[in-house]
Amino acid sequence: MTMETHELLSRIELFKGLDPGELAAIAQVAHRRSVERGTVIFEAGDEASDVFVLASGKVKIVTLSPEGKELILATLGAGQVFGEMALIESAPRSASAIADTAAELVGINRSDFQRLLENHPGISLKLLQILSGRLRRANSRMQSLAYMDVAGRLARYFLDLAREHGQRLGNGWIVVRRPTHADIAHSIGTSRETVSRLINEFETETGLVNKGRFTYIREELLD
Repeated sequence: MTMETHELLSRIELFKGLDPGELAAIAQVAHRRSVERGTVIFEAGDEASDVFVLASGKVKIVTLSPEGKELILATLGAGQVFGEMALIESAPRSASAIADTAAELVGINRSDFQRLLENHPGISLKLLQILSGRLRRANSRMQSLAYMDVAGRLARYFLDLAREHGQRLGNGWIVVRRPTHADIAHSIGTSRETVSRLINEFETETGLVNKGRFTYIREELLD
């Protein structure tokens, strides 16, 4: 298991550049965990004890609006890191993490993670780059919620989904596994019924084609 963890960490952007001995040392203190879809990994307000690397599957980061409605802040895929903010701030979790599919996690506890940042400035720099990217995406999302109508927000959602999780096909299309209409609605601040109606309209008016749980997007739309 340690060797498998070592190999996994070597493929994660955050840890690229570490030598085999350093990766092995991290693997020795890391712990693996498999979770089923719907598992709550941590909740907002929990004490933060670990940072997580997503080995496989997807995890959604969610919070609740003042009205009690779920808002999906991000959906993360394999190789991405989450839960680090609370460790850096020494603060409670600001949002909840829920497995969106069956997933495998690699956890690193607070003291080991902080020692890692102190001993390897390159990792700290990569972490700053990750956090900066998340901040840009959050700002973009706030702008879309403030200035775009629902159709515009849905179009932006699909384009971001394709950029972050899409797989290119050889015929000029990008395919993504589409979240449920309810999850999309929670991400863009509307109702499931509105999402369903707009997706049907998009099929006839834009470069989107839906087949089952997959959406095909013309590659030229990402330019």
